[in-house]
Amino acid sequence: DSAADAPAAPGASEVEPPPYFLAWTPGGLPAGFRERVGGLEGLAEAVVFAGDTAWLTRSLDAGGAVVDDPPAPFEHPIDAFAVDPAEVGPFLPASDRARVVGALERGAAVIGTRASSIRRLGVGGTLEFGRRSVRVGAVVPEELIGWAEMLVSRDVGLELGIVDDRHLWATLAHPADGESRRDLATFRRMIRRLVPPPELLRVEAPGASPYMRVANGVNPPIVLKQAFGEFAAAPDPGNPAFFTLSPAWVEANLVTRTVPLLGELTCHREFMRDLLRAIDEIRRRGLGAAIHSTAGCFNARTVARSPTNPPSFHAYGAAVDINAPENAFGAVPTMDPRIVAIFERLGFNWGGDFLIPDGMHFEYGGGPLGGSR
Repeated sequence: DSAADAPAAPGASEVEPPPYFLAWTPGGLPAGFRERVGGLEGLAEAVVFAGDTAWLTRSLDAGGAVVDDPPAPFEHPIDAFAVDPAEVGPFLPASDRARVVGALERGAAVIGTRASSIRRLGVGGTLEFGRRSVRVGAVVPEELIGWAEMLVSRDVGLELGIVDDRHLWATLAHPADGESRRDLATFRRMIRRLVPPPELLRVEAPGASPYMRVANGVNPPIVLKQAFGEFAAAPDPGNPAFFTLSPAWVEANLVTRTVPLLGELTCHREFMRDLLRAIDEIRRRGLGAAIHSTAGCFNARTVARSPTNPPSFHAYGAAVDINAPENAFGAVPTMDPRIVAIFERLGFNWGGDFLIPDGMHFEYGGGPLGGSR
């Protein structure tokens, strides 16, 4: 396929909800989890995804022509996952299984339809990560690959630095007919044996999560790129959890405004529009006194300041932190529920709902098709 021939991204109604369970922990699955989950009685199939950020230095189309070549030291952060081809096969539709598993077994990459559009690449294209290059072997809907931008085999992932196990897909060997709550409770008990307290654990029933991946209630990077544009960045050599964005992207997308109740903020121009709308409603309803401070909007860093995590919503200028002193990360949120209701009604996600609560945090919460809002 050429870039022009790459299949269009499917609508939400065109892809069936995945018929499997999801499990994940905030900091990554514990060491040895993948080996032990394979021996759990009661599971029919299981696949563990490793996931880290890979930095794309160049791409070429199937004919060898350069498509994307960000000037050094800037590179594109790619949300990349790695799996064992044999383990993921049972979770794929029969119509896609052979080409996806075959591509992975050949050492090729599988990319999503949205990533194909952004990358302007189809089958036969090449993704270069420094000295290591990977050919595109298949293009499929993101729903089939955990909403990753790129999926590779574990062998290729090891070469690219994709080593942190992030989440599990699984099916039960003996599900209870029509008893989804019972099945979810059974699944939770099974996985909890491998993830003992105090480690936080989240599990989801089939079809319950829109993304079936880590931070399943939050838009994955590919959705952010569709909504706000893709940037190139240069990681800080001293602390790769922080980076400098390409000046061209900053100039085209970020704006600085004086926001009522919050003061001067720098955000993405699209996010700023929605933020101003939320603040306007808060003021009209006489709730301005519930807003005490802000910890900012734009901050070029990764999620949770981990070098291998994807860029934070703050790196896109697509999140704002409000009343931070009273709503510290990990603490029980004290945010006024009326403020939360206004933001959520206007399409924001609230961090107070996260597995590790972040009560100060409101971020872009658009649907999986993203795009201009």
